[in-house]
Amino acid sequence: MTQPEFNVEVANINEYGDPGFVLARGSFYTSRSAGQFALTQAAAVADTYELDTVSVVIDSVAEGTSRRDVEFIGSPGELAADLTALPAYKNGVLRTVIPAPRNVTAAVAAVVESSPPLPDSAVEGPDAVAVLDVEVYSTRPGPIPNSRTEVGAYVPDDAHRIAEQLAADLGGTIEPMRNDTVLRVIHEADVSDTDRIAVDRFTQVRYLRANISVLDPVADAEHITALAADLEDLQARSRPAARPDNTAAVSASVSAASVSNAVDAERASTRPRGLVTPPPGRSSGAARVSSPTLRTPPPAAHTAATSRAADHGLG
Repeated sequence: MTQPEFNVEVANINEYGDPGFVLARGSFYTSRSAGQFALTQAAAVADTYELDTVSVVIDSVAEGTSRRDVEFIGSPGELAADLTALPAYKNGVLRTVIPAPRNVTAAVAAVVESSPPLPDSAVEGPDAVAVLDVEVYSTRPGPIPNSRTEVGAYVPDDAHRIAEQLAADLGGTIEPMRNDTVLRVIHEADVSDTDRIAVDRFTQVRYLRANISVLDPVADAEHITALAADLEDLQARSRPAARPDNTAAVSASVSAASVSNAVDAERASTRPRGLVTPPPGRSSGAARVSSPTLRTPPPAAHTAATSRAADHGLG
């Protein structure tokens, strides 16, 4: 039987800014599925544990060896932008939804508590009444995925009232969907400055690649070189800078504890954000090696964390 070709791990970040406990793990046969899982679980982990930053690695496995395709530290929004820039993982991102913003979750919970939706028995069967479904659609700048939150089914008058209330609370508009059987409240989700910068960088990368692809390799060689340099500069922002080795400069009279603290401080201050592996087609300088041992927390903690991440509802 064919073995999965892509292994994905999503972890939190420890006190040194390095990957910590693995909170979600999966193996997949296609890069699209691997990318989709990486993003959905990164967003779910960040939402469940209220984290701004997560770690994601994707290893490509073939013939008993493993190659690190993706090594990332940052926000789920940054991950979406970086994965979309990689052709192998782009389609996985485009098929993904992520958890709704917390203000949407709170607004929907308040509405459902004050006006519970109709039970399934009221909308199905011979005695079913006419209803409208209400949902909230939270949009984000591409390529960061949007979110869809189902509120429930209501009789038409109640559905319109609830949709209007949610639209007012979230600053959105109401749009009938699916032959007027659904009232969708559409609003713009808040996006952090970090995620907006990642989106802008992705847009510039896509623009530069498109320009390079239509130029003549001979007649426009000078222009291509200039654009390629700009593209290299954008991509380099997501790669790690070389870490200086400060330990050799430490005086022999300094205690072992002081050396440890100095190294820890240096590590925390230089850990890069974003995609820290080169894009496809660029050598990483590392040979193919056997699949590394997976980092996991103690069994009990890992089991609980994995269960919570897997049960987290998306959108």
